Amino acid sequence: MIRRHIIMSAALAGLALASCSGGDDDDDASPTPTPTTSPTPTPTASPTYAAFPLAAAAEFSTINATTSYTGNPDAGAVTLGVAGTEMLSNRVRLATSNAIATADYVIRENTEEARFKQANLTTPPATTAPEFVFRTTDTATAGKFSQLEFLNNTIAAATNTSDTGLQFTQTSYANWWRGDSATGAKRITYSVFGYPTALTDMPTTGTQAYTSRVNARLVSVAGGATTISRLGGTVTVSVNFATGLVNVTMNLTTTNGATTTPYGTFTAQGAIGVGNNQFTGSFTQGSPLSGTISGGFFGSQAKEVGITFAGTGTFNGADQRLVGEVVGKK
Repeated sequence: MIRRHIIMSAALAGLALASCSGGDDDDDASPTPTPTTSPTPTPTASPTYAAFPLAAAAEFSTINATTSYTGNPDAGAVTLGVAGTEMLSNRVRLATSNAIATADYVIRENTEEARFKQANLTTPPATTAPEFVFRTTDTATAGKFSQLEFLNNTIAAATNTSDTGLQFTQTSYANWWRGDSATGAKRITYSVFGYPTALTDMPTTGTQAYTSRVNARLVSVAGGATTISRLGGTVTVSVNFATGLVNVTMNLTTTNGATTTPYGTFTAQGAIGVGNNQFTGSFTQGSPLSGTISGGFFGSQAKEVGITFAGTGTFNGADQRLVGEVVGKK
């Protein structure tokens, strides 16, 4: 019995050693895993943009500011309407062209439309003209008119404005002023348009200052009289793309005939929506009038900006409505 026990114990010990030896052999034979290589992401192509001056006829939706009044400003006080701004919309849209000798220039607001041809030019495109202007009058209805002013950067380069501050390649503007009759309703629309920055191309960091210009009209009623003035001046625009904050400061002047006088300083703040290329905002406390702004970015990496603004209120003893636009570039 003792001998059998010893033999069986030895056999079991041999099996145990064989089992251990077999496990070690299997481990030694396992290959080292090959690391998985992550694919290199394909870069997103930068979007391309059309540019001004135009190569052919084109149609644009606009960012706009509007106001209205009723009555004959040459005969006394008019009745002022509301003033406001609107983000990019086809409610106000226009058709323009580089072939000014043959094209129709069309602007449409809601259901109201006006068409112009070369014969209607009162200020033709020229390097010395910041705007080219169309105007029509209706001989059958006294005081009925329609006037359309274009920033002179859309027609052939040979006649574009030589004012470097107004030489924009992605942004332009158009202003439409019209009246139904001498005593009837009048409407003013200021619009910016162009080639909007693609949402994927919008900056998300950094602060950018834009070299900018301002252009506006003011309808003012005081003491039974009405004054309609063109406004200019100086403007600063700064955008923080990380926070979306847009700051605008306008030192406006009025021009009547050959006389230019200071009007007032307006400050406004706006906010860019997340994942957006447009913004809205309002005049801040201390501005001469209350009002709003609407704007957007145009071209590669928001290289240009277009803003419209509208104001309402009493200033210097006059009831006033203000509409205008700011265009700027990096």
